[in-house]
Amino acid sequence: MIEELRPGQHELIGDIIADGFADDPVNCWAFRNTAVLRPLYTLMAKDLYLPQGFGHLIGNQAGSLWLPPGVSKHFSLWSTLNMARHIVGKGGLKAARNALRIDELMTRKHPALPHYYLFAIATRADCRGKGLGGQLMRAALERVDAEGQAAYLENSKQDNIGFYRHFGFEIVEELRAAIDAPPLFLMWRDPR
Repeated sequence: MIEELRPGQHELIGDIIADGFADDPVNCWAFRNTAVLRPLYTLMAKDLYLPQGFGHLIGNQAGSLWLPPGVSKHFSLWSTLNMARHIVGKGGLKAARNALRIDELMTRKHPALPHYYLFAIATRADCRGKGLGGQLMRAALERVDAEGQAAYLENSKQDNIGFYRHFGFEIVEELRAAIDAPPLFLMWRDPR
């Protein structure tokens, strides 16, 4: 059963995203240690995505985080320093440099047109293949479509392109944060 994420559920959604993204090529390249993921995604959910955005949960198996049009993906200085502490502490200086490269690239390429932004949609590794991601996507796109808005995401896993295309997203650009970095696929969905 799909539920709306509520304030205070940052640890749960942070844990789900960390589990779901543990094999993600871009995350592995950037952070160099999957131990970074849980505290990082928990902080991001607590400090930005839950207070200013919305998301959904299916039990403790899958979840998503979105920002509505007009809300910037901007973290406070305190949040940024706290995230940097975890990245450096668990991944080292190279992880911090890689994370900055990816963040700068995503910020520079983020569309100016109004849109809903899908930050993350994740299913725990042992729950994949059960249609949970599709349920989460449909729940969010109902809201997006009811408002006649576009949607945007950065897909960091080539295997997920077909999933996103099924829901109307198309690749607008493929990028790499560095020569040795895996590709990042910027995907856009026109208003419906």
